[in-house]
Amino acid sequence: MQTLRRFLRLIAPYWFNRHNRTAWALLAADTACTLILILIGVWIVQWDKRFYDALHDMNGAVLPALVIEYLGYLGLVVAWMNAGEWLRKRLIIHWREQMSEQFHQAWLADHKHYRLQLTGEPDNPDQRIAEDIALLASQSLELVRSFISKSVTLATYLTILWRLSGVQTLTLGDYTLAIPGYLVWIALAYSALTTWLGHLVGGKLQALNVERQHREADYRATLLRIRDHSEQIALYRGAPAEQARLEQRFAHIKTNWRALIDREYWFGMFYASYVRISIFIPIFATLPMYLAGKLSFGDIMQTRAAFARVQDGFGWFLDVYKQLIVWAAVVERLARFQEALEQLPASEAPAPSGDALHTEDLSLTTADGKALLTGLNLYARAPGWLLLDGASGIGKTTLLRTLAGIWPYYRGRYTLPTAQQSPCGGGAGGTHEKGESLFHGDAGGGVRLQTSPPNSTPILSLPQRPYLPHDTLRANLCYPARDGIDDAILIRALEQVGLTRLAGELDREDAWGNRLSGGEQQRLSLARALIARPQLLYLDEATNQLDDASARELIQTLQAALPDTLCLAISHQPAIKALFPQQIDLNRYRPALP
Repeated sequence: MQTLRRFLRLIAPYWFNRHNRTAWALLAADTACTLILILIGVWIVQWDKRFYDALHDMNGAVLPALVIEYLGYLGLVVAWMNAGEWLRKRLIIHWREQMSEQFHQAWLADHKHYRLQLTGEPDNPDQRIAEDIALLASQSLELVRSFISKSVTLATYLTILWRLSGVQTLTLGDYTLAIPGYLVWIALAYSALTTWLGHLVGGKLQALNVERQHREADYRATLLRIRDHSEQIALYRGAPAEQARLEQRFAHIKTNWRALIDREYWFGMFYASYVRISIFIPIFATLPMYLAGKLSFGDIMQTRAAFARVQDGFGWFLDVYKQLIVWAAVVERLARFQEALEQLPASEAPAPSGDALHTEDLSLTTADGKALLTGLNLYARAPGWLLLDGASGIGKTTLLRTLAGIWPYYRGRYTLPTAQQSPCGGGAGGTHEKGESLFHGDAGGGVRLQTSPPNSTPILSLPQRPYLPHDTLRANLCYPARDGIDDAILIRALEQVGLTRLAGELDREDAWGNRLSGGEQQRLSLARALIARPQLLYLDEATNQLDDASARELIQTLQAALPDTLCLAISHQPAIKALFPQQIDLNRYRPALP
């Protein structure tokens, strides 16, 4: 029941949206195709009796007409089956599209993609969005279709089988027991018994399938990390270590796979026996009546076909058992992802405030509660260029993350200045302070995860490793904006950062992170600042892959081009430090040793 409740919560935004008429129309059309196929199946069962009676009576005169009739049924089956398949695929992609958009929005909103990564849960959100949503749509529709088909088939053929069964009389001593529709009761009893036994044999398959998806995702994630960090691995000569890690991940897959196929082997043995035995049950059950001359050969074949469909309806759960296991595992993974997103509280919108960056008694910790900076009081008014200095690991980068609105582990209060509009967007600054906790510590001051404030000020943060999506050069220069910036501005920015050679490639789509050197990537990143003209600019070792002369020239270019910007920077390059008239020694805010 828990799986079903989670499933209903997952599908509610799509299926219970009163504006989503397309989904219900496609489902209704697919269901109609299924019902038509069932009706054709009834016609074929009725045809069975006439055909086999003709064979038994050696009535060759009617056989050509019967063959033509059967071919007509086959044509109808093929036509309606393919129509249903087409409608089902249309519905799958429509459902997947809207559900993917739902998860895209929830995952990317309010830095949740980043905040979830800090906790490590849930694992592999990429697989859950890219694969699990597609599996949920396809598996759910297939299960619903098969359930409707089997239910209607069962209701249709129960009447036929009940009529064909007649009344079976059993004599027990002096007692005579008349059993009407005895074949129906045989089918029900056999299906109930085999379903119970099947669940006993295959009970561990769900847990093994959940583990399989987890192990496969870990293996794939390791492969992706190798691809994304191939240069670093090559420079470290780290191929043997990565191979060992891959082999370890695959060993987990192999262990799980062996347990899974062993369990599936015994379930397969049971299921194959169940299917084979069910073929002969109606024959042996009707054989005494046939030998007594109460049934014709055509009656036996018709009874066999009707029994098979009734038993198939009763045995729906067993028939789709393995499919249900996979479906339940997918629901579990997506539901956990959904719950993790929902458990992160929304950020509170700050009120506009002043024209300065101001921190009040700001204290930062790592995700596991280790103190970094304590009691930081900072006041900075635009324009200004401030250097954050301090020992490695003290929390300089974490401070920039906090002021950028993405680091949730902090105490105290900070204020960002009211902003003006810029090419990359704009909005009001505001005051940000400790909000509602996700994880509560003790009364003495345990670690608390706070809501991260929204990035409502035009802030641009340039990390030491720029993010360059596989897109056009234009999109990379404008990032995170998509369009609306004049080409002249883009070309001028390229010239200012020493990338004039790329001016003619604005519309070229490429993997720029692989094509450009580390220094060129940082030059492109600095061009973004020239284009965006942010009110607040955070530089985190943004020139550390450039020589001192080039780095100094680029920072001077930024200072000249952004006279109204407040910039906070981190750098260990002496040539860069000398360009910042204001320097803040963060060593003074180290936490006291216990």
